[in-house]
Amino acid sequence: MRKIFIVLITLIFYSTSVVAVEKFKFKYNLHENLPKKWVTEFKNIMNIVQEVMPINENTNDWVKNNMKLTNMKQGYNMDIYAWKSTKNPFPEKRINMKYSGIEGCNSPEPWMQLDIFPQDWTSSINKIRTYTVIVHEYFHVYQRALSHRVGCLSNNSAKWLVEGGAKVLEEIYSRQYYKKDLLKSDIQERKRWSIKKVTKEPNLYEQHKTSPQKNGFDSNYAGSAFILLALVNELKKNNLSEEEAFELVFREFWIQRAKQPSGWNWQTSFKNTFGMTLDEFYEKLSKYKRKDLKKILPSKTLMIQDIFS
Repeated sequence: MRKIFIVLITLIFYSTSVVAVEKFKFKYNLHENLPKKWVTEFKNIMNIVQEVMPINENTNDWVKNNMKLTNMKQGYNMDIYAWKSTKNPFPEKRINMKYSGIEGCNSPEPWMQLDIFPQDWTSSINKIRTYTVIVHEYFHVYQRALSHRVGCLSNNSAKWLVEGGAKVLEEIYSRQYYKKDLLKSDIQERKRWSIKKVTKEPNLYEQHKTSPQKNGFDSNYAGSAFILLALVNELKKNNLSEEEAFELVFREFWIQRAKQPSGWNWQTSFKNTFGMTLDEFYEKLSKYKRKDLKKILPSKTLMIQDIFS
């Protein structure tokens, strides 16, 4: 009986020690002009994405060391600034912040900023986007953590993988939690992107500065999202489930990036992750038509928990 009791004590101790993992800490700097409902939803979303896509000391040694250094310096790991558009909302902390994104990405201490436009509250669709942008930007932090990238992600990987991935993920979230399929409507709008550019010159979408800026502008990353969805579709042809294919694109690719020295071409990680060269994928992509959108959209029942489980 005593032996069983000792074993139980040991199991309880072991279980507790496994759970006690240091989490990546965000400091919320939320401006007083934000609606209370938005603030409540922001905190709810952050709780969900951190549970589904955790960043903690077990993510990898790079994250663990980064967390240790920033915790020693300031007691947390990343600032998040959010405000309803106004001039210089946090002058004492950052100068001239505007728009949403991950800023200071070439510095050791980047930050997230969320610039919420007042006019977005007049539309039910745009109001949802003020929420899903939180998912989008958090996913960039997750990509960065998995891939050990100190600099801007798009300097080390294809922009269509970086932004297309964040775009598709936030829209899966939108449909799951807000019952709105905004991804389909965005990609269906011809003015947002050019199918010819996407299928014949996809290399243009590898960098922000070369993405089509006039006819077929990649508005709201619709073109990048189409490329990413086509990749998922090709992976599914290799007897992978939808969840497995998205997991490769959303998670495994960035883990593979971490295995390469800084500065190495991301195309090696692409081949190691997806089992085909980039040129082979672009050749497959060249056969796609705009009407193929119907068959490459995420299934209506797909949940983010299914992908990252």
